[in-house]
Amino acid sequence: MKVLLTGATGFIGKALSAKLLTSGHSLIALVRHSTDDSFLIEHHIKVFVDNGTVDSLADLLQTEKVEGIIHLASLYLKDHSTGDIPALLESNIVFPARLLEAAKLSTTVKWSINTGTFFQHYQQANYSPVNLYAATKQAFEDLLIFYQETTPIKFVTLKINDTFGPNDTRVKILNLWKRYSENNEVLQMSAGEQLIDMIYIDDVVDGFELMINHLATKPISFLPERCYALSASERVSLRELAQIYEEVSGLPLNIEWGAMPYRPREVMVPWSGGVRPPQWTPKVTLREGIAKLIS
Repeated sequence: MKVLLTGATGFIGKALSAKLLTSGHSLIALVRHSTDDSFLIEHHIKVFVDNGTVDSLADLLQTEKVEGIIHLASLYLKDHSTGDIPALLESNIVFPARLLEAAKLSTTVKWSINTGTFFQHYQQANYSPVNLYAATKQAFEDLLIFYQETTPIKFVTLKINDTFGPNDTRVKILNLWKRYSENNEVLQMSAGEQLIDMIYIDDVVDGFELMINHLATKPISFLPERCYALSASERVSLRELAQIYEEVSGLPLNIEWGAMPYRPREVMVPWSGGVRPPQWTPKVTLREGIAKLIS
């Protein structure tokens, strides 16, 4: 199929792009002017730079005969300042809304996958945003309902909590531990009682690919939910995760537990109300994934 991706140069985007190319799909990456497109060029992915108009996006979808859209791009900010608000709204609401409108104008787009976050469900609520980032993700999900009800396009949202794996350049906990353990530094952390829902990148990619196949080959009645969750098969506390990391890596972690307070609206128990995509289950355990990451 001809598939358009946003966020193709991110951690999930790169892994998913590689898998979809291997499966024989043709990809177009929708990027900003400032995006480093070296990965895309290297993998022969067609690049289209967004110029801010719906018409240009609609022309792209129609001319390239795009059948499916995967929306991965977002601006994530754990905490925001007042000056961050315009960028959050533009990246997480306005930009993808233009893409939805363009898809509505096209005659070729048959399905679209949006990416959400467990942070939309603080303390297991149907909706309670952990931060403004999560609120913008919910706002866009609400916009999706209009297009679900006014177009024949099959829309679905996949919500993810945390991901890990090789080639991850983000400042994430496992990468942080690796750096501190190698340098024998002391790391101050919270008490570490919060549960972690973390999925290895290969399982995440499999979830997206399976959902693509469902959307492309099955009636929408096969997917009765508007939203699905890619959730881990095992949840451990942050302290338990550190112990697993030490055992698998053989590297001691010098952590001062309780030296830092919990953040405001700290997620102690990840959202558990999501439904997994039909026929999907994670295959890589935490221990296996950490071993792959270290090697």
